[in-house]
Amino acid sequence: MAIEFISAISEGRKIYGILHLPRSPSPPCVIASHGLFSSKDSEKFAQIGEYFSARGVAVIRYDHQGCGESEGEISETTVSSRLKDLEAMFELAVSHPLLGNRIGLLGSSMGGFSSIIKGAMDPRVKALVLWATPSHFAGKEEGDKKGVSPLKETFYQDMKKYDARQAIKKIANCLILHGETDELVPLPQAKELYSLASPPKHLEVFEGGDHRFTNPTHRRRAIEMSLEWFQRYL
Repeated sequence: MAIEFISAISEGRKIYGILHLPRSPSPPCVIASHGLFSSKDSEKFAQIGEYFSARGVAVIRYDHQGCGESEGEISETTVSSRLKDLEAMFELAVSHPLLGNRIGLLGSSMGGFSSIIKGAMDPRVKALVLWATPSHFAGKEEGDKKGVSPLKETFYQDMKKYDARQAIKKIANCLILHGETDELVPLPQAKELYSLASPPKHLEVFEGGDHRFTNPTHRRRAIEMSLEWFQRYL
């Protein structure tokens, strides 16, 4: 396996990522989008990159604007800006000379939400894996109570443009992974997304699991299931 440090321009800002390349020629590629206040360098995403690429699937993990190494301020983030980031990395993958044209999306939490929207808009997305993904967002008052500041009012206004519950109806080949006791995204939201997605689809609930898949057994199984899903549908 090899690692390539990559970058793209999104809304005039430079965003950075890491491409995990397997040894096989023209491999399928998974673009991994992190959660609201996370980054590409989370232990979970690093494990996904290493595990997938060792088994023939490339992974792009990247920092959204205002996160990790990427330019921008987290207080300026919106669903729209995160979609622009994802689209920039998607086009990079499509044009990369060492990657094939089989592309899937993996998203954690808000990264899953934006992946749903992108998947519904772009028929080039062949498969989708969602970790701890909300079907909708809390309003500003509820969000502030949960400590999601420093988001601005523009975040809450912008999110009204997007309806993941409608978007996921256009998506097949969707795997949903969710902790039974997710403290940030209640399990009924995962069940709602599953009920609306087109087949083939699968919902896996991890007994006693939390939002971040901190249980090593849960995380290992989630990574294995994710790879198996992409190997089947990419």
